[in-house]
Parts: sequence; C-alpha cells; structure tokens
Amino acid sequence: MNPQKTLTGHVAGALLALSLLAGCGGVAEPAPADPAPPAAPPSKAGSAFLQPGLRFSEEAVQAYRKALGAVDERLARDDDVLRHGATICLDITKGKTDAEVAKTAAAGFEADEATAQKIVDATREQLCPIFSSTGPPR
Repeated sequence: MNPQKTLTGHVAGALLALSLLAGCGGVAEPAPADPAPPAAPPSKAGSAFLQPGLRFSEEAVQAYRKALGAVDERLARDDDVLRHGATICLDITKGKTDAEVAKTAAAGFEADEATAQKIVDATREQLCPIFSSTGPPR
C-alpha cells in the first residue's frame, strides 16, 4: 500500500464530504430575478413605427392589407405586414432583382414563389410609393 495515495484519497474524500455538508448547511438559494416589466401595448397599425422616421397612415395600411387580402386572405392578417412590406420596398430601392425581392417576400410572408411574386406586385403598387415619398430609413 502506498501511503501517499492513501493520504491523497483521504484528503480528497474529506474535501468532498465538506463540500457536500456545505450544501446542506441551510445556505439560502439566491432569490430569482425580478420578472421583466410588462411589455408596452402594441401600437395601432396606422401609427406603426417601423424604423426611425418611417410611418404609414391608417389609410395606407388598410389599402395595403386589402391588396394583400386579394392575393391571400391570410396575408392581410399578418401582424408584421408593414415590416415585411417595408423590407420588400427597401430591396426594390436597393435595385435587387425581381427574383431576390420575391425571395424576401416568400421568406417574410411564408409564401410560395407564385404568391411571393403577387405580394411583390401588391407591395410595389400600394406601399412602395409611400415608402419612396418618405424615403428609405437612413
């Protein structure tokens, strides 16, 4: 028997026992963090704030939703319709190809290729003229 190994084994065992006892010593668990403050209520669609300086009137929002509803009723009910539309307009103003813009629309609205192209057409007609007049976000 090696006395060095035995002593090391006893020391390790004692340290393990002490660490286990320390856990049972009634040490209080840290209190859970305070829950996050409640989120602000969502703004109305007409005052939807997309990016600094970019706003759409209620009439513009309704016209865009109507145009999308003509493509697929599900699209008009999308909560992020303005954000997706603004992203499509931004892609158009950046000079992206129709195929690239359609990919953006398909991803944002979770649509197939044919529907995505119709979304781009509706967005180009209804939302992008407003987007262009206010200018893309800087």
